[in-house]
Amino acid sequence: MNRKIPDKILEIVGNQSSYSNNVGMSDSEVLIYPDYVLKIQAESEETKNEKDIVAWLDGQVPVPGIPVYYVEDGTAYTLMTRITGKMLCDEEYLNNPKQLIRCVAEGLRTLWKVDVTKCPFRTSRLEERLKQARWNVENNLVDMENVETETFGEGGFRDPEELICWLEVNRPKEDIVFTHGDFCLPNVFVENNRISGFIDLGKMGPADRWQDIAIALRSLNHNFAGHYNGGKKYFDFTHQMLLEELELDMDYDKFRYYILLDELF
Repeated sequence: MNRKIPDKILEIVGNQSSYSNNVGMSDSEVLIYPDYVLKIQAESEETKNEKDIVAWLDGQVPVPGIPVYYVEDGTAYTLMTRITGKMLCDEEYLNNPKQLIRCVAEGLRTLWKVDVTKCPFRTSRLEERLKQARWNVENNLVDMENVETETFGEGGFRDPEELICWLEVNRPKEDIVFTHGDFCLPNVFVENNRISGFIDLGKMGPADRWQDIAIALRSLNHNFAGHYNGGKKYFDFTHQMLLEELELDMDYDKFRYYILLDELF
C-alpha cells in the first residue's frame, strides 16, 4: 500500500510492521499491527458513528478503543486497539457448529443488555437507514454482484428503485434494542468460547432486534454452506437452531425485510 499514513497515526504505531486484511465485505483498507488496527475509508456518517458509539459505550460491551480518529481530504483514518481471539468464521468454530451458534446467541444477548433508552445516536435507526439506502440507490451504489439471487429478477424486484420504494412503504413496527448493525461472523471475535469483541461498528446503535438476527442467520447459513471458501460445506444449518438458543420465534416478515434492506448497502 502506497498511501501515506498520517503523522497522528505514526506517533502511536511507530515502526511496527503491518499487513493488509481483506476478510469480510468491507470497502475499507485495513492494516493490522501487533497492537492496533488501522481502518482507512471515505469519511461518512458511519465512520463518525463508529467513533462516537465507542466513546459512548465506555466499556459496556467489548469493542476496540479508538485512540485516533483523523480525517484528511475526505478520508477517515480510524486507529483501533486490536481485539484478541478469533473471528467466528474461523475454521475452529465452523467445525464446531453447536459452539458457534451458542456464541452468536451470546453475542446478540450481550448487545441487548445495553440500556438503549440512554443512547443518543440515530444513524442505526430505520428512518436513517432508509434515507441512506435511498441515497445509495439514487447514486448507483448498490452492489448488484453481491445480492441474494432471489432479490432481483424473476419472482423478485425489478431493480433497486422498486425495492427501496417497497421498503419505504412496508416499514415494520420496531422492537428497539441495542444492535451491531452488521452482525456477520467476521465482525465477532471469540476467545476461550466467550465473546471477546465486536468490530466494524459504523451501523451500531438502536434498531429493531431483527436487524441483527436476520444478518446473523444469513451469515451462519452462508458460512456453513461454504459460500466464502470455494464451496466446502460444514453443516446443515437451519434458522431454528439459533432461534432456539435465543428462545425466540421466527418472524418471517421482519427477517425478509431486514435482509432486503441490507441488499442496498
